Amino acid sequence: MSKDINHTDATDIFNLVGEKDLTPDLQLMSDICGLESVRQMLRQFPGMGFYIPKLSRLDGFVCRYIKENKDKPVKILAKDLKVSEQYLKKICRERK
Repeated sequence: MSKDINHTDATDIFNLVGEKDLTPDLQLMSDICGLESVRQMLRQFPGMGFYIPKLSRLDGFVCRYIKENKDKPVKILAKDLKVSEQYLKKICRERK
């Protein structure tokens, strides 16, 4: 039987999971995204690990940010993205 991603009835055991039951990393996620979001992740992705990259590792975003802010000096763009100027130049060369 397939479960809908929004399935949350009274018999759902995940509804019993509280903040104090969570690991420290899940508590942090709960503080930011809400306990129900963490419960949904527990329902839908049991045992799965997640890596959350730094914004600067989203190469497509970095290039789009640079293109949309052509009027800004490279030093400012690098500061905004918390990367070096060399890194910005390298990313844009690779994406062409």
